[in-house]
Amino acid sequence: MTVYRSMIKLVFLLGLATNAFAAAQPDTKQTKIDGTQGYRDEMHRPPEPWKGPPRSGAKVYADSCATCHARTTQGAPLPDDDVEWRMRAGKGMDVLMAHVIDGYKELMPQRGGCPNCSDAELKAAVLYILGQSGITPGSMSANK
Repeated sequence: MTVYRSMIKLVFLLGLATNAFAAAQPDTKQTKIDGTQGYRDEMHRPPEPWKGPPRSGAKVYADSCATCHARTTQGAPLPDDDVEWRMRAGKGMDVLMAHVIDGYKELMPQRGGCPNCSDAELKAAVLYILGQSGITPGSMSANK
C-alpha cells in the first residue's frame, strides 16, 4: 500500500512540475496584436457603420426600439400609448430627439440602442412611434 501511495504522489508531483514548466514557456501559438487589450477593447469598439440603404422608421423600431417599447415590462411607453406619447410630444421634437441621441436617465440608451443608426433614421423611428399614437409632427410644439 505504501508503494502505491508513493507512486501516486510521484505521478502527481511530475504532473505539477510539467504544468509549471509549460506555464513558464512563452506561448508561441497565440499571436499578440499590438494596440489591443482583448475583451475590453471589444466592449468599447465603435459599431460598424450601416452599409445598406437608409432604414425606415418602422425598420429601426422593429430592430432596436421594440426591444423596450414593445413590452410593458420594460417601463418604456408602448407605441400606441396616446397619453404617454402626447405628454412627451408636448415637449417638442428637439427634446425627444435629444433623449433618443443622448439617452435619458439611464433608462433610454444612447442612440435608442441603435449605435449605427443615422440621426435621420432615429428621427424616422420617433415619427413612426408617434404615428402609432396618432400624433403628427404638425401637432407637436417646436421647442417647449
